[in-house]
Amino acid sequence: MNCPYCQQKAVKNGKDRRQDGTLIQTYLCKACSKRFNELSGTPMQRLRTPVATVSKALKGRTEGLGVRATARVFDVSHSTVIRWEQRVASKASDWSPSTPKETDITVEGDELYTRVKRNFPPSRLSRLDN
Repeated sequence: MNCPYCQQKAVKNGKDRRQDGTLIQTYLCKACSKRFNELSGTPMQRLRTPVATVSKALKGRTEGLGVRATARVFDVSHSTVIRWEQRVASKASDWSPSTPKETDITVEGDELYTRVKRNFPPSRLSRLDN
């Protein structure tokens, strides 16, 4: 593993036990003498919640579960779920490849119906717009 501070090769340096009982590999950089673990430099660094719990909660959000519903299911605050999403979103550019400059991009999405005062079927909405 490379050091997140100086990008040099680091060596394993034991394991730390987290509060939830999981073990995390720790490393020591020979070049800059800094210690870090396998979560350093990721959105999951310095989280007290197990990575599996955060991952499942965010997967529930992508499947359409609301923020407050996710918080109830995982027994955390809704603001915690929002902070998890913000952490992951801040690192999204590291995960997604950049788009070529000369190409067009097509973005597709599903239909979304929003209720405003009354619930109209889609066929009536098109007649109201005319």
